[in-house]
Amino acid sequence: MSKKVIIIGGGIIGLCSAYYLQKEGHQVTIIDKSDFTSGASYVNAGFITPSHFIPLASPGMITKGIKWMFNSASPFYVKPRLDIDFIKWTWAFKKSSTVAKVEKAIPIIKDINLYSRDLYEDIKTSNDFNFHYERKGLLMCYKSDKVGEEEWKIGKQGIKEGLGVKNLTKKEVDKLEPNANLNIKGAVYFDSDAHMTPTDFMP
Repeated sequence: MSKKVIIIGGGIIGLCSAYYLQKEGHQVTIIDKSDFTSGASYVNAGFITPSHFIPLASPGMITKGIKWMFNSASPFYVKPRLDIDFIKWTWAFKKSSTVAKVEKAIPIIKDINLYSRDLYEDIKTSNDFNFHYERKGLLMCYKSDKVGEEEWKIGKQGIKEGLGVKNLTKKEVDKLEPNANLNIKGAVYFDSDAHMTPTDFMP
């Protein structure tokens, strides 16, 4: 039976939800406070990243989160305010940022990300609408040995989870991307990742 559905929020999640609901025969209306031409999805939605399997609530994220909170287009925007609910939420987030909980969440997030990539590919092959989609993997470049060690630690976790990951020297990166002229020491390459152009996909 066809239903009338209202979706609040016209980011990538809202639009994809509307797409699949319409395919099921439902009447969908999307409500958004913007004109659908800005926001985090117009940057982040372009990256389909099974490589990003570390949960947001992880050790060290509170410090980064404080900076992100003051940028409404960031991947982690929460309007800062002095009220009890916000303080409770912040404390709960901090309690969730443990090594044990991160390890438990990693395989779940990875599977969701792989499924999301498969859905993008299904939409692309359906020819319901045209948008740029390309799977060339992702380079996590680094300029210092310390950062390189941190990136490779994630890379080894990705290998453990069944992803294709390589630790590349600068020479290997230059061969892979000869026109980039990158000032780096090396990069960790994830072959699982893809990208598309949000402005083609979302209007």
